[in-house]
Amino acid sequence: MNRSNGSLSFARSWSEYETGFGDGTDFWIGLRTINELCGSTPRLLRMEAVSWSNVFYASEFSGFSVANASTSYTMTLSSYLAASSNTSGDSLTYHKGMKFSTMDRDNDLSGSSCSQSSGGNGGWWFNSCSMSNPSGVYYTSAVTSRGRMCWPHTDGNNALKSIRLMLLMP
Repeated sequence: MNRSNGSLSFARSWSEYETGFGDGTDFWIGLRTINELCGSTPRLLRMEAVSWSNVFYASEFSGFSVANASTSYTMTLSSYLAASSNTSGDSLTYHKGMKFSTMDRDNDLSGSSCSQSSGGNGGWWFNSCSMSNPSGVYYTSAVTSRGRMCWPHTDGNNALKSIRLMLLMP
C-alpha cells in the first residue's frame, strides 16, 4: 500500500480491495496478493509515514500474515517491534485477528459499518472501529476529521501527508 498525493480515492468495494487498484503512486496491491506473499511464512510489516509538518515515522511488526478469502482475509501479527520503530508507536495490534471490511462488506465488531461511519469508506481490518486508518480520506492538511488517513501515535493523531505499508522478509 502506498499513499502520497491523494490522487486516488481508497473508498472502494470489496472486489477492488481483493484484486488491488491504483497507479504507480497511490495503490493497494490486493488482499489476494498479500495473502500469496505471506504464504505459510509470516512477514515483517513496516509502516512508514510523513506528517504535514514533514516528520518521518516508522513502525515494524513481526509475524504479519493475512489468511485467505474464506476467512475474509483475517489479519494476524505476532508483535510490535519497538526497537526498530521510532516515535510512531503501536497502532496496529488493536486490529489483530480482525477480518477485512469495506464499505460494501461489514466484518468489523461494531454495531455499524466502521468503513462507512469512521473509515471514510476505505477498507481496513477494523475492530470497533479503528486505531489506525491508512485507507481513510486523504486530506491536504493536518486535520483531525473523522475518516481521515491516519496512524495514531503520529503527529497528534492528525491526518498524514503520506503513508506506506511494506511486507519484508523476516
